Amino acid sequence: MSGSPKFSEAEIAEWKQKILEAERQRRSEAEARRRQEAEEQERQRQLEMSRYQTHVRVNVLLSDLHWQWANFYVQEAVALEYRCQNQLEAIASAESPEKLLAISEELVRIELAMQEASKRKRWDEAEKKRRADIERQQFELEELQRRVAQIPEAEALKFDAAGRQLLQSVLQNVQEAIAVGNPVAVRRPLAEATALVQKHVRQIVQGQADSRQLQAQANQQLAELQVILAGLKADPVVMRWQRQAVTELENQTNAAKLAIADGQFKQVIFSLSESQQRSQIIIDTANTAQIQAEQRDYIADSIAQTLQEMGFSITFHQPEHPEHPASAMILGATTQAGKGISVSVPIAGQVFYDVDGYVKHSVATVDGNTAAICDEAEQVLTQMHTALEDNFGVRMGEVLWQGKDTNRVLRQADQLPSSQQTRSRSV
Repeated sequence: MSGSPKFSEAEIAEWKQKILEAERQRRSEAEARRRQEAEEQERQRQLEMSRYQTHVRVNVLLSDLHWQWANFYVQEAVALEYRCQNQLEAIASAESPEKLLAISEELVRIELAMQEASKRKRWDEAEKKRRADIERQQFELEELQRRVAQIPEAEALKFDAAGRQLLQSVLQNVQEAIAVGNPVAVRRPLAEATALVQKHVRQIVQGQADSRQLQAQANQQLAELQVILAGLKADPVVMRWQRQAVTELENQTNAAKLAIADGQFKQVIFSLSESQQRSQIIIDTANTAQIQAEQRDYIADSIAQTLQEMGFSITFHQPEHPEHPASAMILGATTQAGKGISVSVPIAGQVFYDVDGYVKHSVATVDGNTAAICDEAEQVLTQMHTALEDNFGVRMGEVLWQGKDTNRVLRQADQLPSSQQTRSRSV
């Protein structure tokens, strides 16, 4: 037997167990340290990853902010940029995920703030645009109203009364639509009002042009009639025979002036056209009367000259009514024996004789009646008629007197020389 201590199997097993436990303890502690180190590394990695991701989010926010800078008010954009820059500093100094999480929450709030700021500016700009549209539409409406107001009411009612009345209703509708404040709802009635105003103005301008043309035509006809009237007044024959007609024509001319001033152009044109036609009738009537007067004077002068050649003395030779040009021409002639003949030559119709100093008789006719005869006077008048026809071309009818046989034809001056018959006048 040796001298070494002896251990029992149980002791050896217990000792081995302790050794194993100590080794296990040592290894467990080493493993725990490795786990802690790994965990710390993972936590650090996660922290850095979160830091990086948060940093990226901030950079994205800054990039978006700069890209959308015009969509923000400047002061708000600067404030948002400042908040983002502050988060970069906070990210760099963050030592825990909780702090990075808090930063992430702040970034969310910054994102929402950016959205609100952008929305606010868009809203404000939309409101400004809406107000600008309303102001522009109000301006356009006022321009339309001003354009309509520039047209005199009388002109509008004269040339487009229905359009004027419709315009008032349409413009009122536009004003009511503008008062609501929705530019979109204003566009259609405003466009309709614009088109209607343009049509109204065109119609009035055309009406005014037509009116000016009618006025020019009326003034031209009036001027022509005034020229004709001046010619008529300067014509002694016309004024001798048609003075009243010329006066009436002058009154019509004055009335036409007033009618033109009152805008009654169509009526004036029609009236002046008739007056111009009437002026020619006045001339023709005056010429006819003058020819008749000259025929009357020619017959009277021829009778006077013939009676003088027959031995009569002319005691008077004058118009029966000197104040009237159509008066009969009367003359008286006597002989030394005291016999006389008075003659009345009218402007048209029968020539009348009155004899004095000639013997008159009554004789029976074949039908049992009595007839007056005056052979000596009839012989003198017949001799005068023959001389008138031979010397002056005046053909007289048969002499007739009261009591003479009624079956005999009246004697009158019914033919003059051709040179007298063809006389005419014109203006």
